[in-house]
Parts: sequence; structure tokens; C-alpha cells
Amino acid sequence: MGTIKELIRYMLDAHNAYNGTGMMMALYFVALMIIVFYCKDKHVKKAIILPSVLLIIVMYVGVPLYDTLVYYLKFYDGRMFWMLITPIIISIGFTYFVMGIDDDKLKILALILIIPISLYCGEFQISNAMFKKAENAYRLPQSSVDITEYVTSEMDSPKLIVPYTIAHPFRQISTDVHLLYGEDATSGRIWGASGEFRMLCEEMEHVTPDLNVIMPVARENNVNYILFDTVYTQFCEDGDINIYGYPIDENYVGDRTSTVGFDDIKGVSVIDDESGIYWDLSYYGLKYEKTFGQYILYKVE
Repeated sequence: MGTIKELIRYMLDAHNAYNGTGMMMALYFVALMIIVFYCKDKHVKKAIILPSVLLIIVMYVGVPLYDTLVYYLKFYDGRMFWMLITPIIISIGFTYFVMGIDDDKLKILALILIIPISLYCGEFQISNAMFKKAENAYRLPQSSVDITEYVTSEMDSPKLIVPYTIAHPFRQISTDVHLLYGEDATSGRIWGASGEFRMLCEEMEHVTPDLNVIMPVARENNVNYILFDTVYTQFCEDGDINIYGYPIDENYVGDRTSTVGFDDIKGVSVIDDESGIYWDLSYYGLKYEKTFGQYILYKVE
């Protein structure tokens, strides 16, 4: 059951990475159905439908199965969906749909309806995060910049464990920051992270990360700092310290299910003093350092 759950999550992550908040894949499947039923040219139908179906099977079933059951490389990401050339197939499909209508008035009406539907199913790029006003010269989240500046001021080459969702900016800001894992934990485009690091990466994405698993790996690999996200993380029953009301990412489709209960994470409470609001993780040898927006930084002692 665990393998099936991982496989489904794997496919959803990749699908979401390509599709974002849009519904272009729904239009793509509709366009394929239109070509099947409206296109009379057998050569065109064969040239489009057969490759499309094969690619869909490979990307939705073949690659995830291979990665999950065989090597677990996790090089599969949203960019593989580009091979489906969805905009072209959608255009061809709806062209055949309009051409199949005999009445000119209905043709015009269909065209008028198709345009807003296509726009609605896409993702409005002007509101996309990459088009928002930059917070700094790096054009990266300000929290990442502040954390990088802080840890590099404390030591020359700090090594960090961070949630995967914020792992990407650090190496762009400074090469002095070393991450226990980054994009290699999922995509593995340059090299693949070890199974232990991939497991740790997934553990950090749970609502209650298991510190009994994280800390031995952190100490074994000389990790200096660990970063937690207050939006998603809750170490104890009254441990919701997201006091600033940061919005949960509506595009996130990962598994937020906790693998451990609060009783498994011992000695954790919420501290509210002059230094801020944070979890007391001293039982695990983690000393509270500082809060950066929605992120809390701990030093491994």
C-alpha cells in the first residue's frame, strides 16, 4: 500500500510541477478525444493519437513505476510533460472541432467560446511568483537571503538541512552554504542523493518531522543548522506557532501526513520569550537561533 501511495504522490508532484494551477492538461485530453471522433484523416489521427497515448503511458505510468520500484532515482519532474506538446495538440483538436461544424454561425459561436475557455484553463503568468516585484537583488525569497547571510556570518562553510520547498535558493545566493541535500534528492539531474538523504528530505516535508530519524543523520554528516517551516510543521499538540498567518501554498500537492505522533517526539513545548516564539528542541540537541519570516533556524549542538 505504501508503494502505491508513493507512486500516486510521485505522479501528482510531477503533474503539478508542469500544470501549476491551470487546467491545460484537461484541455489536452479533450483535444485528443476531439481528434479521435472528429478527424477523418486516418494518417493525421495515427500521427497524433498513437505517439500521444504512448507518451502518456510512459510519463504517467512507466517512468514513475520504474523510479519507484526499481532505482527510486526521482529524476522525473514536470519538464517531461513538455514532450506532449500540449499547446499544439490543443490547437489541432479544437481546429478540427470548429471545422466539423457546418453552420457558420455555430462555428463563430464555438470559436468565441473556445477562446475564453482556453484562457481560463491556463495559468495567468502576470500573477505568477516569478513576475512579482523582487524583494532583493537576487530575485529570491528574502527569508533565504537573510538566512544565508546569518549562517555565513556565524561560520565559514555552514551545512544545513532545510525543507525541500526552500532548498533551491541557498546555493544561488552563496557557494559557502552547503546543503545536505537539494535538487539531487528528487530530480537527480546531475547526481542522485543517497537513499538516506532522500528519506530525510521526505521526512522534513511531513507535518511532524521525526527528530529521532533526523538528528542521527545530521550528527553523522556534521550538519550545523536545521531549518523548519512554521506554516506546515507542528511538533506538539499546542505547537502551531504560525502566529503571522502565513498562507499555505495552494499549489502544494505533497504528502503532509505525519508519520509519527506527538508522543513520539519527546520533550517538545512552545516557548514564548523575549527572543521570540519557537519550539523547545533542546532534548534533541537543537538550540534556537533565530526566526526568519515563517522559518525557524536551529543550531545543532
